[in-house]
Amino acid sequence: MHGKTKTKFVIFGQGRSGSTLLKQLLDSHPEIKCEGELLNIKDGYLPNELMLKLVYRIPFPFFNYRKWIAKYPVYGFTLLFYQYWPQNYMLNKLVRNGWKIIYLTRNDSFSQSLSHLVAKQTSVWHRRNDDQEKETKVRINPEEFLNWIKQLQKNKSTENEIIKSLNHFEVVYENDMIREDMWSKTTARIFEYLGVYPAPAMANLKKTYSRPYSEIVENYEDLLLLTRQNNIPVGL
Repeated sequence: MHGKTKTKFVIFGQGRSGSTLLKQLLDSHPEIKCEGELLNIKDGYLPNELMLKLVYRIPFPFFNYRKWIAKYPVYGFTLLFYQYWPQNYMLNKLVRNGWKIIYLTRNDSFSQSLSHLVAKQTSVWHRRNDDQEKETKVRINPEEFLNWIKQLQKNKSTENEIIKSLNHFEVVYENDMIREDMWSKTTARIFEYLGVYPAPAMANLKKTYSRPYSEIVENYEDLLLLTRQNNIPVGL
């Protein structure tokens, strides 16, 4: 199983789009080592902020080091949009150096923004199979919500401009990830893209909340109206 890395890839996209789930699914393949957010100090790949600043200045030796110590035929990690600037430079250099891009996107910016702000308030970012679902009720500040969703839309526009000129494999959260019955078909396509044999894919994550956000966010209707008033598309 372990040996010289033949294929390397990065999962690229915005936060709250299913990147942790996709990482787990890909990492469950015997020939793939898929790590999390290498440039996120909270993910534990870097010991302190000083090291993060150093790696930020010269990231590729660190990426290659993580690939080397993994010693799997296929190695990948997650890079979120806001973790490196300029993103255009990073992605183009990744591609020039032989990294494949798995572009993970989520169409519904309204739900994506709610997901982020609810998690921010509750400090519950993921729920694993053994975790009990918390009975959560939150109220989101409308100004904070509007600022967040506008920034998200701006980021997505920039992201789309960058990614369209690069060879990549696209995964859409709503079409490929949102339900467990989608996972096997989605991962089969990715495994083929990465050049590995088909295998069952597993993860210990489930949706953070089984209830809709309309039951979790007390001022849900106000936020929905605010989104529409600002001509931001809402996919429900």
